This record gives sequence, structure tokens and C-alpha cells, in this order.
Amino acid sequence: MALKEEAFVLGSYRAMNEKLSSLNETYPDRLTTFELDISDRDKTGDTVRKAVRSFGGIDAVINCIGVTSPAPLFSADPDEWEKTVQTDLFSAFRIMQSVIVPLVSRRGGAVVNISSVYGSRGGIGQSSYCAAKAGIEGLTRAAALELAGKNIRVNAVAPGFIETNMTDVLDERFRQKALSEIPMKRFGTADEVAALCLFLISDAAAYITGQTFTADGGLSI
Repeated sequence: MALKEEAFVLGSYRAMNEKLSSLNETYPDRLTTFELDISDRDKTGDTVRKAVRSFGGIDAVINCIGVTSPAPLFSADPDEWEKTVQTDLFSAFRIMQSVIVPLVSRRGGAVVNISSVYGSRGGIGQSSYCAAKAGIEGLTRAAALELAGKNIRVNAVAPGFIETNMTDVLDERFRQKALSEIPMKRFGTADEVAALCLFLISDAAAYITGQTFTADGGLSI
């Protein structure tokens, strides 16, 4: 969606797919992508900093990171629990650390962190994911306070159920139960979340910082 608005986009991926490959072919002059295992704490910061330098600087960052390892709390594997928190929360922290200097050098900018409705509500079998996404929202507020004086705005978007690879694997019974709890009776789309993110990094949101915006079809009402 940002590419359609004629933005220059720098993005990372863990595995190339057909859709991303098509975007690279369609926007060769305005899209730059690089491979990155976001869970690799030693490489993430250096890789992001090098990519930003080669790109010539940045004006905004959207941290869209999310994995989950569902398990009952009493039997959850501590290593898997930690992996989810490391990937979903610490990766966002490392990326934010890596882009602060480039944003300051541009005399400001915006950061949007992707949280989840589960950052503010419980989910059975989702203790690690809920903890990580709640952490994202706390990180967002703290960073907004620290960076406001540098003209850097930091906000979060908390999607509900969105049609993605993560929801494609839901069994039908769970899917129907989720739909029954959503007043709009449908899952959202990635484009709907992207539109909210683009608003938050735009000048139209110049006086907004430290907030979490929910896009869940009414699930959290």
C-alpha cells in the first residue's frame, strides 16, 4: 500500500515468497528488501543499520513482527515461551534501537509497532504471545515519552483477527467461534491494518504519539 502512495520502502523478510517477489519486480526502483532472521539478536541490529545506511536514511518504521507458540501455561515449554517473547518483543526493541540515530538525523520521524488485541486481553494457551504484545504496548509508551523531544512519534496498532498465514491455520471450529465474537462478523484484511499504519506515519498524525489503536471489527468492545 505504501508503494502505491509512491513511497520508497525498505523491508526485511525471513523467506522470499511469490507475493514479495512480484512486488520486487513491480517496484524495482522504490522497493529494497533484504533477508533477516529477526530472532537472531546478534545480527538484527547490525543488519538493519547497514540496510538503512545503504538506503540513504529513513523517515518512518513499521515493526510488524509476530509468532506464537500456543500451549497451556502449566505445560508450556520454557524455551518456546522465551522464543516467542524474544521474537515478538525483543526484536522490536532491537530494531527501534537501530533506527533512532537515522531518524534523529532526519530531524524526526515516526515508528509504528504492531501489537495485538491480545496485548490487552487474555487468551487461553497464549500466555507468551499475550505477554509479548503487552510488552510492545509498554515499550511504545515509554519510547514515545523518551523520543518526543527529538520529534519522533511512536504509536502501536493492535489488530484483531486478520486474514494472514497465522489465521489460515486455525481449525474451523475455532474460526467460527472467533467470528461469532466479532460484531462485524468477519476477519480484517492486511490492507486495512496497513492503511491505519500509513495514517500514523503520515503528517496527518503529527500530534499523535504514545497511543495504541485497535482494529478488530469490534471484538474488544
